[in-house]
Amino acid sequence: MRKLFLPLILMLTFAGGARAQAPAPGWPALERQLAADRVVVGSPLQSLIAGNQDFDLLRPEEARDTIPVPLWLRVLWRKAHPEGSYSGDDPTGGYPLALKEVHEWMLSHQDLLPGLPGISGALVEDGDRNADKVAIGHANLRISGLSSFPRSESDIRVFYGDRRKVIAASNDLGSSGTQAEYWSGDGGASWSRSELPLLSQDDFHTDPTVDWTSDGTAWSTTIGVTGGGDALRLRLYKSTNGGASWSFDSTFSGSQDATDKQMVWIDHSAASPYRNSIYAIWHNDAPVYMNRRRNGSWASPLRVSGGETTGTGIGGDVKTNSAGVVFGFWPDTGSRKIFLVRSTNGGASYTSPAALASTFDSYDIGVPAQNERRALVYVSGGAYRTAAKNLVYAAWTDLSGATGCRTPGDEPGSDAAAACKARIWFARSTDGGVTWGAKKMLNNQAGKNDQFNQALVVDEATGALAVIYYDTVGDAARRRTNVWYQSSYDDGVTWTAPFKVTTAASDETAGAADAGNQYGDYNSLTGFAGTFFPVWTDRRAGQSEEIWTAALVDTPPTVCTPPAAPAGVTAAAGAAGTRRITLSWKKVTGATEYRIYRAGVSGGPYQRIAVAGALATQATNTGLTAGTRYFYVIRAFKSCESVNSAQVSAVAK
Repeated sequence: MRKLFLPLILMLTFAGGARAQAPAPGWPALERQLAADRVVVGSPLQSLIAGNQDFDLLRPEEARDTIPVPLWLRVLWRKAHPEGSYSGDDPTGGYPLALKEVHEWMLSHQDLLPGLPGISGALVEDGDRNADKVAIGHANLRISGLSSFPRSESDIRVFYGDRRKVIAASNDLGSSGTQAEYWSGDGGASWSRSELPLLSQDDFHTDPTVDWTSDGTAWSTTIGVTGGGDALRLRLYKSTNGGASWSFDSTFSGSQDATDKQMVWIDHSAASPYRNSIYAIWHNDAPVYMNRRRNGSWASPLRVSGGETTGTGIGGDVKTNSAGVVFGFWPDTGSRKIFLVRSTNGGASYTSPAALASTFDSYDIGVPAQNERRALVYVSGGAYRTAAKNLVYAAWTDLSGATGCRTPGDEPGSDAAAACKARIWFARSTDGGVTWGAKKMLNNQAGKNDQFNQALVVDEATGALAVIYYDTVGDAARRRTNVWYQSSYDDGVTWTAPFKVTTAASDETAGAADAGNQYGDYNSLTGFAGTFFPVWTDRRAGQSEEIWTAALVDTPPTVCTPPAAPAGVTAAAGAAGTRRITLSWKKVTGATEYRIYRAGVSGGPYQRIAVAGALATQATNTGLTAGTRYFYVIRAFKSCESVNSAQVSAVAK
């Protein structure tokens, strides 16, 4: 058995940021630290903790900052990476977020040795096949199988060349520690499991991504966590049998050893001169890097962020359009902006970063459902180009921006009564990413609920947009989540009503939950030609955290030509004391009903108060307040509503 030296296998994620607190009264005793992590007496982990009590390497305020990272792990990381920028001005504190998974692995492998290989093959457990076909037929499937070890942070991709083939991946830190891979050859009806093999210098994996090249080769990336002081490196694996088995291909982070939060995308377009190129984006320490693999080899990592990124560029994404243009997105924890770079030469060079939107929070958000792990402000990007369109999209999690909810300190945290909320935001560009429209919330409900862990996808066959996210709507405690889905068939201008994907809720604050990791940092969504596959972390019925999916068949809404607006509309008050107003209008050809709307002020907002039948040309509004003026519009309806009629008004008597 090889002994693992871990000056790099270290710390826990900094959930709350490194904002300085009151001066430290002192550092915790060793016994207290061992008890906090329930360390086995005499274990290698105990020795590792005891050997890293050099707290003079840390800033004094770290003893009481809002990063829930064991101090001994911070010492470990700093010893291995003295070059890091450990600033109290950066809410990350300078520590890679992937180290949260590193800490979790260490607690479940206190001998600090790699786990035994997992079991591959078909999964017996087929999930929850509830027949609840509402708008979009779906069955929830547990693709990871029943597991006593938590799974989280998943990615999924359908093969555009054969939609029967789908691959997915997730973390599996508590058992073998190797990245779990899931594959289907029948369009997601059934799933099998495999895993990535470890390189000799790696001890476990974290942060999965997957995709396909046009020849049917499946690809998966991971962070290889290594001992001997090497830290975190980005590994690429491939499968030539649809995901059933995997082999190592390459390391694409070069000599970098503090890499984190890589996202990967393959150019799928037959029209692109760079088809099948693999693109990756990540951050190493604070700066953002991108790389490309073409014709079997990677270029050198290319730094794409500059002085505009004043903090850490964590939570990026990369996408391409049909012309082969590459788009790199990332949020900045310092400036609180989201940046975009573009490449028209296949990733050989990129434009200077330009801000596409600003954010209210800077890094992560505490919400009642995810207050330990916290919801990361990351970007999901998309791009779609035709002869007439050149669209680029971005979606992210952020504060709702309402009064009292505009700075990181305003977040709700564990307070279910807080007016501040987390929401999914969206912005789009119609000129290939050069300029951007105003950002907006996709689904800003009036209630006190939170949304987080979004994933956005563009259906490259149709141009349709789809998004998923967790939402605590319906739970007054803001702790129980479901996965919700929305789509857009007009390039992101309007969105369908939210549809609940999950057939049961999850609660990551309840007993026996993986409270430190909760839902993880991200979910995923893929889709092509109207069929979409989300993938998410799920803990329904109090089970361990598992990976679930569903096949969603979504079709464009029926195109409706509305009838003409009613003409000749009048409003006449009744006799004194009747407190009624009678409305009249001319019949509209083809209308099946008429909808009457009323407002208290001229111009609205209007509220629908009545519906009249197809033959009606008159309606009376009763029970009004004498002496008050009321304003009305009428809309004709046939499958969809007309525009408003001319506004009329009258004073009730």
